[in-house]
Amino acid sequence: MGSKETGESNVEKIGNLNEIFEDIISDASDLIKDLYWSVKTYLLFGLITILFGVQTLVYNIDTIQEHFFIPAFVAGTMLFAGAVQIGNYFRLRKKYSRLFRVQDELKRA
Repeated sequence: MGSKETGESNVEKIGNLNEIFEDIISDASDLIKDLYWSVKTYLLFGLITILFGVQTLVYNIDTIQEHFFIPAFVAGTMLFAGAVQIGNYFRLRKKYSRLFRVQDELKRA
């Protein structure tokens, strides 16, 4: 009795997964475009965060020279966060590069 219920449960799960995969296949092109721009966003916000960190250092250079290091800490945190975002960009770009390449080939065809 238990194996029959498990089998029916698996059939139901497979049916649900098939519906999900059909939706993914029909929207694959849009999904890849959204993924591509989401990956690019990591680079953009990483660069912006690094620029804000540099700007914080430059703007507060007098305060830092007077041994008030809170602006230096804030700037360092921003520089680190920006570097992490740029690192995530390169990691995700490498992870999804084959998918992006296939999408480009399909555009040209």
